[in-house]
Order: sequence, then structure tokens, then C-alpha cells
Amino acid sequence: MDIQSLLHNLHEEVCCSVCMSKFTDPKQLPCLHNFCLQCLSGIQRTSGFRGKIECPECRKTVMIPGNGNLNALPTNFKINSLLDVLAIKECDTTGVKCGNCEKKSDKNCYCFQCCSFWCDDCISFHNGIKANKEHYALALRDFQDRDFENMLKRPAFCGKQGHEKKELEFFCKICEVPICNACALTDHEGHAKMILDEAANERKLKLQSAVECHKQMARNKMSKIAKVDDSCDQVQDQAAGVKRNVQEFADSIIAVIEAKKMEIFDEVENRSERISRASGNAKAGD
Repeated sequence: MDIQSLLHNLHEEVCCSVCMSKFTDPKQLPCLHNFCLQCLSGIQRTSGFRGKIECPECRKTVMIPGNGNLNALPTNFKINSLLDVLAIKECDTTGVKCGNCEKKSDKNCYCFQCCSFWCDDCISFHNGIKANKEHYALALRDFQDRDFENMLKRPAFCGKQGHEKKELEFFCKICEVPICNACALTDHEGHAKMILDEAANERKLKLQSAVECHKQMARNKMSKIAKVDDSCDQVQDQAAGVKRNVQEFADSIIAVIEAKKMEIFDEVENRSERISRASGNAKAGD
């Protein structure tokens, strides 16, 4: 989807299918469907089960990691990025909350490195920090399509509590989850790991291979269906031919019978006339 189409359909992209409102703290289930954390909490309470939940979208029952702790579900950073894009698009009417002091304004800036909003007062503090020397902050009213594209390319951060500002860098082969550097040194110490981009490319190749395999299977099935359709057409043509032959044969038999009937009628009529004449002559001789 190009950036113009995405911006046009933003509301659809950031709308939770449960509450029908903009996502708040979007969490992704193992089936890859996304919902507000609060919506999932309500479903979990209603179901009476803590360790599993039924996806409202596909109705698949999935296990919740962390012994049923919904906060352990991965945060969908793409949706969060889209929410930020929507906030910028609507900043003229609603304003945007500063990530530091939480003051709302339509004159805030967005830092592409911090991935957060800064008001006029706080941006000076942000720019004064030596570590932020290379950061790029842009006024919301100056955003162009290319700037929105750059926003959506921002990195994903760790979903573990306390690691929200740590970028995901590795993929744990044992647990099959993306992790930050801190997680790699603690929870996943001793586990086989690989660079996240390399893992993504590897998974992408596997996915492409699986897609091509299923496409080929689909093509084979479509070919078989086409052959069956051809066979059905041939059977229907043969059946129609047999019906025509039977009809023609029946018509010929009926024509023969009809002709024989007329022949018998004529013979009976002639014989009747001869008998009548003979009877009349006999009476006349008496």
C-alpha cells in the first residue's frame, strides 16, 4: 500500500474491531490479530480462563504467555506508529500530547530518533542533551509524505516491562522471539541467537518458499479441476448425443408404426367397402 492510500485509510488501520475505537496499548495475539489491552482484559475476565483466550477475529483459541499475563503479549509497534501518524494528521483540531510534559499542542515537534513528540518548551531541553546531538526533530505542520514514510520505518522496541526504550536487535532461536540486548544477556543467556534482520530475512525466504509451494499446489488443483470440468463437458455432450439418437430412433419407430397403422386402416376400409358392395349386389339379385 502506497503512503497516500495508507494515509487515506488511516482510521481503518488503527481501529480496534472490539471497541470500534482507536487502539490503546495494542497487543498482538499469536494468531497475529491485534486488539486493545483493555479489550483483551475484558474478554479474559468474561471467559473465566486466564491462560488462554479466544480471538474475537478468527475465533481461534490461543495460549497467553506469562501464565495468562496479557502484558506479556507483544506490542504492535506498527500500529503505534500509525497512531502517531494519525495524531500528526489531526493535530490542527486535537493537538498532540508531549511525550515529556504531556502538554497538548498543534505546534509540537516529532523526533525521529526518540520516536516521540516534544512541545516547544521541552524540545529545547531535548536539543540541549549531548546524546541527542544527531537527533532530527521536525515541526508537525512541516510534515510531508516522505516524513510519514520515515516515521513508519522506525525500529521496534522490546515489549518487556522496563525495556520499552530498548530496540529489538536479536532473535532467540530457542524461544523464537525477538529480543533486545538486555534480554539477550539476562532471560536468554546461553540461548542460540542471531541478528534480527538476518532472522527476518531467513523467515521471509521460508515464507516465500511456503507461499510458492502453496501456489503450485493451488495451480495443480486448478489444473485437475479444469480436467474434471472438461470431462464433465464431454460427458454432458455424450449424454446429449445419446438423447438425440434415442429421440431420432423413437421418432423413426413411431413413423413406421404410424405408417403401418394407416396402411391397416386403408385395408380395413377397402375390405369394408367391398363387403358392403357385395352385400348390396346380393340383395339386388333376390
